Amino acid sequence: MEHYCVMVKSGGERAFKKDFEENLLKNGLPSSAKITFFKKKMRNSKQIEYEQTLFPGYVFMSTEKLTPQIIASAIKSKNFYHFLDSNKEIKRLQGNDCEILSNLLKFGEVQGISKAYFDKNQKIVIKDGPLLGFEGKIVKVNRKRGRATVQINLCSNQMKFDLAFEEIKPLPDSGKS
Repeated sequence: MEHYCVMVKSGGERAFKKDFEENLLKNGLPSSAKITFFKKKMRNSKQIEYEQTLFPGYVFMSTEKLTPQIIASAIKSKNFYHFLDSNKEIKRLQGNDCEILSNLLKFGEVQGISKAYFDKNQKIVIKDGPLLGFEGKIVKVNRKRGRATVQINLCSNQMKFDLAFEEIKPLPDSGKS
């Protein structure tokens, strides 16, 4: 499977995905490519959950082979700006970009709330959820709001985004080795 990043109008990710799927259908390619745009579950100050786009203006395309028909279907879709790096030089995601995408895909399009605790040095330890695997890239923790800011390099851009976590209490150390 090949993965590509597509830049779209910020806030227009859902409309792009819908229009792209319709364009594929018109071209007789109903399931030849899949668009994923990630959302994250967050909590407001009243602890009410809501969803928010994780990477505004970016969607990810997965396909067995990027064909001219798939490219045309994307270009004709609402809110399309361009493929990364450009429409003339479309670059497949590789290396670290694929690892990040694979980690996020494990949790689906909606990134839930991670479970974490703080060790004796007050360092965050992720036990489960979408922050798992990003521990070394956490640059800021807001325990009061239950958010961790993650910094990554994705598609040649340095990005920061917040993911929610729920603090759990670690099991007390029994003193046995």
